[in-house]
Amino acid sequence: MEQNLQNLLDQADKLRSGIKEMQDESKMMGYNAVGIRESAETIQKCLKKVGNNKIAALANRDKRKVYDEMEQAVEQLMEFIK
Repeated sequence: MEQNLQNLLDQADKLRSGIKEMQDESKMMGYNAVGIRESAETIQKCLKKVGNNKIAALANRDKRKVYDEMEQAVEQLMEFIK
């Protein structure tokens, strides 16, 4: 009887730790989804500034700033999807 109770306690501990891991992964996935969305929006905004559908020509220094911003967003995006 006591052995059965100990087995149940061990199983409950394993279940609790498994549920905690799932909760942590779920939080991280939500955080990653927000980060991915923000990075994608930054890239989209930058492409609109320098792409074929741009409203006005950008000076070279402004293009460099936009490209730097886009590169940073791509690096963040890569971190989120690793």
